[in-house]
Amino acid sequence: MKAVDRRQKIIDKLSLAQVPVSASHLAAELGVSRQIIVGDVALLRANNHDIISTPKGYILSQALYSHHFIGKIACQHDLSTTEEELDIIISAGGIVVDVEVEHPVYGMLTAPLNIKSKEDVDNFIDKVEKSQAALLSSLTQGIHVHTISCPSKGIFDVIKADLAAKHFLLE
Repeated sequence: MKAVDRRQKIIDKLSLAQVPVSASHLAAELGVSRQIIVGDVALLRANNHDIISTPKGYILSQALYSHHFIGKIACQHDLSTTEEELDIIISAGGIVVDVEVEHPVYGMLTAPLNIKSKEDVDNFIDKVEKSQAALLSSLTQGIHVHTISCPSKGIFDVIKADLAAKHFLLE
């Protein structure tokens, strides 16, 4: 199969998916290595296909957020309260799409998160603890912005109020 045909099959598969599809699954289905799929996805993104990476695989952004309200919140806290912040957002029905920090040299740095369940929160916290990696917000004294996707503006407002009650919102 030609590379261009394989990439079209990846887009076709992701267009039908309601949940993330792993690179390993796509590789097995298309008879190539996982690394080939990772490269194909990078090229598809470079060609303006809005493919999101999640801990469970790839999905088109429209499948994740098609009928959701999207808003941004500015927060400030340290690593010790990250799990609580994420739990507040997902328990109210929000999805933590990404995190952004403003770096003095590089400008805006954004990392996809796509955290939408307690399992996702636990996996994220576990990965941070095992790797002993610093959060992006460590570059900015804990200041960061999250893009939040949720079913309605009302739920977004509840999330903001809950975060404000815990003093997580940047004032």
